Amino acid sequence: MSPLHRPPWSRAVSRERVAVEVVAGLPAYQVALWPDGWELSADGGVSVRDTHAMAEARRWYELGRRNRAGWVPGPALVAQGVFIPPAILDLAGRTFATEQAASVAVQLVAGDWVAQRRAQLLRLAGVALAERAAVWTGSRHCLGMDAEGLHTLVADLLALCAVEGLIPRADYGLRVQRRDGFGVCGWRIRVETLLEPYARARVGDALAVALIPWNRAVGRGGGPSPVLSLEVGARRRMVTGES
Repeated sequence: MSPLHRPPWSRAVSRERVAVEVVAGLPAYQVALWPDGWELSADGGVSVRDTHAMAEARRWYELGRRNRAGWVPGPALVAQGVFIPPAILDLAGRTFATEQAASVAVQLVAGDWVAQRRAQLLRLAGVALAERAAVWTGSRHCLGMDAEGLHTLVADLLALCAVEGLIPRADYGLRVQRRDGFGVCGWRIRVETLLEPYARARVGDALAVALIPWNRAVGRGGGPSPVLSLEVGARRRMVTGES
């Protein structure tokens, strides 16, 4: 039977079979740092970075140590669905020369857990790969962002977009607010202008694209959540005599 004439359930089974093969063949470090806890460099090195799940697990460890002496992390965190071995969390910020070295490292410090994690991903391989595909990384993103640096970056990008004719030349107000919450820190960027709604939409579209190299999405709740969120709104008009 031609693939085009296979019933929908048959095509779904075929896609899931392919997904299982992909997950089964993943290097160990990607399984341990799923879905977005690594970055590959041009020379083949692997940098380990925080995921939302890793940051959440770290928070639970800290709460447990603070509230109960002799607290055993494993069972408590498994019950919360956020268990990641401390040895894996300790790898955040480390860089390995090769993918093979990164895989050896995670297997040495938490081999049994990595095997369990792979089995968990295999049970819903298609869903796992869809989650990974939804989370993307900016080429210039770094975890060391601060409000002042981000404010300068966005102001420069607004000016460049205006020079290129992508947005109108106008007076733009700009505010940057840190959003800690749980997990990886995020930033809320609000641009305010007197431009009409259609023009504001153009500004939002152009600036969102310009920010892509510095932005990143993290897996949170099974979907992508951008680290940099952007909002372009109306600036309040000054009334004559208002101070």
